[in-house]
Amino acid sequence: MIILGLGCNIGDRLSNLRDALARIHLISELKVNQVSPVYESDALLPENAPESWNQPYLNIALSLSTKLKPEQLLTKIKTIEEEMGRVTSLRWAPRIMDIDILAWGDEHCHADKLKIPHLSLTERPFALWPLADLVPTWKYCAPNKAETGKTAKELIKKFGSRFDGKALFHTRQIAHRVDTPIMMGILNLTPDSFSDGGQFNNFAEAIKQTEVLFDAGADIIDIGAESTRPTSKYVTPDEEWSRLRSILETWLLLWNGRSSKPKLSVDTRKPEIVEKLLSYPIDFFNDVGGLTDPKMQDVIKDSKAKVIFMHSLGIPPSADRVLAYDVDAVSQVYQWGERQLENLTKIGINKERLIFDVGIGFGKVAEQSLEIIKRISQFRGLGVPISVGHSRKSFLSQFTSKNFAQRDLETAAISGFLATQQVDYLRVHNVDQNMRLLKVNAALCNSN
Repeated sequence: MIILGLGCNIGDRLSNLRDALARIHLISELKVNQVSPVYESDALLPENAPESWNQPYLNIALSLSTKLKPEQLLTKIKTIEEEMGRVTSLRWAPRIMDIDILAWGDEHCHADKLKIPHLSLTERPFALWPLADLVPTWKYCAPNKAETGKTAKELIKKFGSRFDGKALFHTRQIAHRVDTPIMMGILNLTPDSFSDGGQFNNFAEAIKQTEVLFDAGADIIDIGAESTRPTSKYVTPDEEWSRLRSILETWLLLWNGRSSKPKLSVDTRKPEIVEKLLSYPIDFFNDVGGLTDPKMQDVIKDSKAKVIFMHSLGIPPSADRVLAYDVDAVSQVYQWGERQLENLTKIGINKERLIFDVGIGFGKVAEQSLEIIKRISQFRGLGVPISVGHSRKSFLSQFTSKNFAQRDLETAAISGFLATQQVDYLRVHNVDQNMRLLKVNAALCNSN
């Protein structure tokens, strides 16, 4: 049982941790067995450190199995740090990635460049808590220490609660994870959306909801100002922009300068809106029109944001425009995605920017939507990240008679399945319930 500790306090910390985890997975001589929850903590700093160093860390632990020797593994993880851009000239300086070997079973090592268990492990809740989440029965094994022989579960008792931030370095577990699909929280500014229409028309409530979604574990907030439900009314570009503009201005005031903040996605199918947004720091554009509008394609090329393009047979969806019943639904959607990817890359949109949404409920009857979800892993063959927006939708009527707003339980159950299929993005209304389910599922499904 080998435990690595990973920490980062520069740039997009969650993305950096995901990047490091992906690189560790690529080491052929080892297997990652478990991934801990994420903990945030203050930076550990020397006296008179520059104020710019005072940036909080995100931390995780991994359990591994490997035939590598400790020194060999150390070389590989230090290579990953260097490849990610870590500069080692100044001790305690901010780090884009810091990877340590925290424990190696019951082995003890005290070499010049490698000390196992990590010398300060028992005094650092940001390292010991993640370790204890993975292997609570691990026993501290450094000789001549008062803690020797005590389990990780016993050692963490002095730190109190994982969640209240009262431990040393204000360490606390946060809702985000790096081993589950990236969660996209939905914020509808519309009066007529199918499950939350009118709920966030109020400016203050909408801004508050961005914080609620982020604190619950959303990496991305997807803001939409036009409903795409069946029978919804067309919203003019001017009206859509009037709904978006004030929210975006306040978003910048609220989140700019924070060490932890969500990425911003705008859900729109209008090139006029995207053109206005080019001067804003938009991370994602979410086009339910599938990037089929030539004007949208042209304006998207001027952006550096990632783009979600969704399969549909018309917006808003209609019961008389659905996939053919006598042809496999997965094949129809896959082939459309394949053709559209070819079209978009030919006109100069980099494939690395593109994310494919299979369009659950758009141009598909309930049975077809469910079949696509069951076989979602087949879409990985497209070679781009996959996004699924299944939250509260009508296809869930196969399982419940609850109204749309009361379908979060069914939504979360499907999210749990999609996580096992390596889906990259999940777009949901109730981020809290979905993340709580994914956290438990991750603990149960991780191999030992």
